[in-house]
Amino acid sequence: MPHGQRAGPGEDAPTLAFAGPTCPRTRRPTIDIAAPPYADELQFAHELVDIAARITRHHVEHPVEVRHKEDATPVTDADVAVEVALREAAALRFPGDGFVGEEGGRTEGNGRVWVVDPIDGTKNFVDGIQVWATLVALEVDGEAVVGVVDAPHLNERYEAVRGHGARLNHDPIEVSDVPVLADAFVLHSGVEEWLRGSRWGAFVEVVGGARRTRGLSDFWGHVLVARGSADALLEHEPCGIWDWAALRVVVEEAGGRMTTLDGEAPYDGCTLLTTNGAIHDEVLARLRTETEPRPLR
Repeated sequence: MPHGQRAGPGEDAPTLAFAGPTCPRTRRPTIDIAAPPYADELQFAHELVDIAARITRHHVEHPVEVRHKEDATPVTDADVAVEVALREAAALRFPGDGFVGEEGGRTEGNGRVWVVDPIDGTKNFVDGIQVWATLVALEVDGEAVVGVVDAPHLNERYEAVRGHGARLNHDPIEVSDVPVLADAFVLHSGVEEWLRGSRWGAFVEVVGGARRTRGLSDFWGHVLVARGSADALLEHEPCGIWDWAALRVVVEEAGGRMTTLDGEAPYDGCTLLTTNGAIHDEVLARLRTETEPRPLR
């Protein structure tokens, strides 16, 4: 049975080999510059997340200072230290490029922009949960063409170059082939976000029609869809460009689809819907359904 395909009634479940936390990361090979376009930039993105991993490793082993931004989300001294280091590294290697980060704002460039989330999943980082990552993307003329997602405490690194597929720890990944919501594993951001918003009824329509659901979001939800472990992710909270630029390349190169919850192309500060592509339109249709919330089955 192909990876990502669900076992039907009377069928044995497939045996899966996971390149995840139980598999130690091998040394990253030097990328052949005769390979895909942006090979130098991909190599540099790997160097950036290596820098970030060294900094975050230090902060994991020592107490971190936490403050809250105007939107009430936390930021730590580790977030700031990583972004400063990556911003300086990018300015040295590609001095004409722009840079945008969650903590330090935007520096304009020559049509190329490095987009960085120093720690995606800061709340997990603060709470001592290992599910967080550094996200690095390169945008060229407004389109993300390179994406690297590094989760050092999970020993997982995802990478993609536009038009050349996506990989997890060097191995190609692809989304599932689940065709309908009724067979799908759906992930979502925190229920409290949906309860506070205006989409609760639509949210229940989606999760109530799924085979299985779990509250998992941030980078982790997107990459689980990209590698075929889950089939959809719904994020209600506003997502900055640093939250999705790198992930969009990985998801789409794995065969998936990413839009807002309204079906639009993602933009800075949007909601997000990531799926395997096959169930995307069905999920969007349910999200557009205006109905009173029905009980979960």
